[in-house]
Amino acid sequence: MPKLSIIIPVYNIEQFVSNCLNSILNQSFNDFEVICVNDGSTDGSLAELQKCRDERLIIIDKKNEGSGVARNTALAIARGEYVFFVDGDDWIEENSLQKMVDEADRLKTDILIFGGLSYYEGAGKNGGYSANKLPKINKVFSAEDIKKDVFKFPSTAWTKLYSREFLQKNDIKFQEIKVGQDQLPFFHSMITAQRIAILRENLYCYRKNRKGAVTAVKKKKNFSPVYVFYAIEEVLQKTGKIADYNEIFVKKYFSKATSWLGKFQDDLKAEYFAEYSKLLEHIQAEYGLYKNFNPSIKDGYWKLKIKEMLAM
Repeated sequence: MPKLSIIIPVYNIEQFVSNCLNSILNQSFNDFEVICVNDGSTDGSLAELQKCRDERLIIIDKKNEGSGVARNTALAIARGEYVFFVDGDDWIEENSLQKMVDEADRLKTDILIFGGLSYYEGAGKNGGYSANKLPKINKVFSAEDIKKDVFKFPSTAWTKLYSREFLQKNDIKFQEIKVGQDQLPFFHSMITAQRIAILRENLYCYRKNRKGAVTAVKKKKNFSPVYVFYAIEEVLQKTGKIADYNEIFVKKYFSKATSWLGKFQDDLKAEYFAEYSKLLEHIQAEYGLYKNFNPSIKDGYWKLKIKEMLAM
C-alpha cells in the first residue's frame, strides 16, 4: 500500500501534462501512486499519459464529466494514507512530497496546508497563493479554532495534503459541477477537521493564464455559485453546524453569485437571474439577510456590488 495517492484530473492539456508528471515522478520521495483520470480529452492528452511507463502510474479513461467527477472517481480507488490533488497543467517543486509527508506524519494532521506560486506564461512566478499569505498560526489547530477565519485559507484543492481516512470518515467529496468543484470539499473539510497545520513553504506551481482553462473564461455561463451555495448549506445542516456558520457562509457565497450576475453571458443571463432571485428570496426568508437588496438584471458588476454592500 503506498504512503501517498496523487490524483490528477486531465482534460485537453497534452502540451503540459508530461511536465506535471515529471515533476512528480522525479521527486526524492517515491512511495506513492499517481491516479490520472483522463476526463474525455479530445486532444492527445491520453496518448501523453500512455507514453509514461512508470509502474506507479494508474490511468483511468472516462467520458467528460468535469474535474469534480474525475477526482471523486480517483478517490474511490485511492489506497494511500494521504491524498494530494494536482491539476495536470501545473507542477510541484523539488522535494515537495517529502516535505509535506514528513510534516503530516510529525503532526498527525487531517489537513496540512502549504503555499503555492502562480505562474504566468512570459512573466514567471508570483506569490498568488504564497505561504506568507497564510494566517500566522504556528500550532496544530481545529475547525473550532478558526470559525470566523475559515475564508482566510485558500479554497484550492492543491494547496493541501489530506488524510484519506479523514476524507472517508466525513464523506468529503468534490461537487460534480463544471466550475467551483473545490469549494464544497474545502469548506466541508475546514469545518470538520480536528488537526490542521500550516507548512510555510511554497510547494506548488499553478499555471494561471493557460488558454482554454475554465478559469480563463471572462464571461460566466453556468450556475455554479448557486449550486455551491445550496450544497454547502446542506452540509452545514447535516453536520449540525448551520448556526455556527450561517452568516459567514451566506455572505461569502451569495457575494460570489452576485459577482457572477454582473459578468454573465448575455444570452443566458435571464435564466441565471431567475435562479439567482430564488436564492435571494431563500436567504431573505431563511436567514433574514439582504432584506433591502433589490438587484436588477440590467445592473452592471459594480452597481450590483455597491447595492450588495449597502444592503448588508
